[in-house]
Amino acid sequence: MPQQHTFYYKSVRPWPNRRLKRAAIVGHTTSHTCRLWFRTGSPGDYTLLIYPKPLVAADDPFPALKHVPYAIEDVPASIRLYPFRVDNFAADTTTTQEIADLEPDTCYRYAVYSARPGDRRIVIGHDRPYHFRTLPNGRDYLLSFGFFSCHMPFKDNLFGKADVRNLEMWEYMRLAAETRPEGALHFAIAGGDQVYADGVGSLDIWKYLDKNMVRNSDGLIPTVRDMVSWYRDIYRGYWGFEMVQRQFATYPTYMIWDDHELGDGCGSHYFTGGGRAVDELNEILPSLERRNLTYRDGKTLIRRMKRAAETVYNEYQHQHNPSTPAGQYDYGFYAGANAFYVLDGRFNRDINRSHRRILGDDQHARFAAWIEHPDTRSRQFLFVVSAVPFLHLHAAQVNADDSTVADLLDIQDDLRDSWEHELHTDERKEILDFLFAATARGQRVCILSGDVHIAAAFELADSNGNVIYQLTSSAITYNTSRALGWVLCRGVPRSGVTADGYMFKRLAIYAGSNFAAITSDPTRRVVIAEFYGNQIVEPPETMPGAARAIPVPISTFELFA
Repeated sequence: MPQQHTFYYKSVRPWPNRRLKRAAIVGHTTSHTCRLWFRTGSPGDYTLLIYPKPLVAADDPFPALKHVPYAIEDVPASIRLYPFRVDNFAADTTTTQEIADLEPDTCYRYAVYSARPGDRRIVIGHDRPYHFRTLPNGRDYLLSFGFFSCHMPFKDNLFGKADVRNLEMWEYMRLAAETRPEGALHFAIAGGDQVYADGVGSLDIWKYLDKNMVRNSDGLIPTVRDMVSWYRDIYRGYWGFEMVQRQFATYPTYMIWDDHELGDGCGSHYFTGGGRAVDELNEILPSLERRNLTYRDGKTLIRRMKRAAETVYNEYQHQHNPSTPAGQYDYGFYAGANAFYVLDGRFNRDINRSHRRILGDDQHARFAAWIEHPDTRSRQFLFVVSAVPFLHLHAAQVNADDSTVADLLDIQDDLRDSWEHELHTDERKEILDFLFAATARGQRVCILSGDVHIAAAFELADSNGNVIYQLTSSAITYNTSRALGWVLCRGVPRSGVTADGYMFKRLAIYAGSNFAAITSDPTRRVVIAEFYGNQIVEPPETMPGAARAIPVPISTFELFA
């Protein structure tokens, strides 16, 4: 394999920031268990150290983890030790450790100690105390969680190099999580596009593929192994920021991918075998013919990219989600009075199928079984995560994917991505029927979505007066201009009737960078939704000399009140 097609040994990539080397992510957490994800940066023997946060700072056994004054064998008995080994670079030195027998509603400190010869020290947690909190027991507590999507903090400058923009939103989310009157966030949901394989030209690995694909004496290259190195490079670049790492390492974060973890519009392009005008392979790989490659070569390269993206998605995102069988990325979990189901609307998406083009038959069956499961039916609140909103644009706009305007703007795949597109009518109606059946039996149902680079809230009602809500938060760091934000908002209707006959009205819309905080109150049976936007954050006047700024929501409203 030609070394020049991998990023493993490249000392120079056009990243304007330091790439991720070692890091932690708090994953699926319950009242008694936690999944902790680590990237150690090097193979070797390690030990996870974990202990309840002392009530008195002076009692902390590691007041400064950087200066541990003893060998790992001499660690105080109050600290639990979990040895683990990273054998090689096969999974890019990522690993997940399952921790059990934890106390509910308890803050735990953690760190990773390296036992590598010549490197015996704390390597994760040496810079600051890392911590997470388990969920409370029972179902009667207020649950608060964050929701965000679309982390794309780069923009190419006039010299074709990427600059960093808009990162302060991550700091606002951390501050809001710690200072909200309703209490700190219990966890967060990352609703898609946590990285962009194709975000800006200087970092776009699909453009890199188009420039470097070739068939020679070694066969068709690049290989899947080459491409895996590209996707790993993307994650390490997009997640290399301290603000991002602080959020992931503190609050349990559930993740699901959307198209940009694979490639723009993945699953929403027409492939008809070549030779027909409707086929869109050449839009993905425009240099195919010039490089004397066949249609079959192009499809092979796209399949390789999807396999590589899946490999790295497992490494960096899915392995700290709740466990699923291999190849399944949709999942459910429970927290207090709340049931959550995270739909995978991307990996199985294929508009060239004849039906269920988004979720596919198997995922449809899993969701149908979950929503009727006794444990789901017993919860007051149902939250369904769909990276792409069920309701967003005017129907006439969505179904104009074959228009000249859509072709000129190159947004055909974006329009077909939409649940509102006529290609998805039957599948959309099936899912909404499930959700309205849950509301009819008294459950409170919310859809959480991202993707569209604006924040919005909708109320959707059937003819019997049953109501569900859709909350969209996008994007946390995407650099949307005011002009484009205005255009995006203009396409979102205020009220009307959907193609399925549901009445809807828009409750809120916001075009700037944003994230959401959502609180379910089982006593009052309401959901409190807050949107936070880009803002000048100052300490409040009621707290003279306050050490921490407190972000304020740009929009707050109660649902089901």
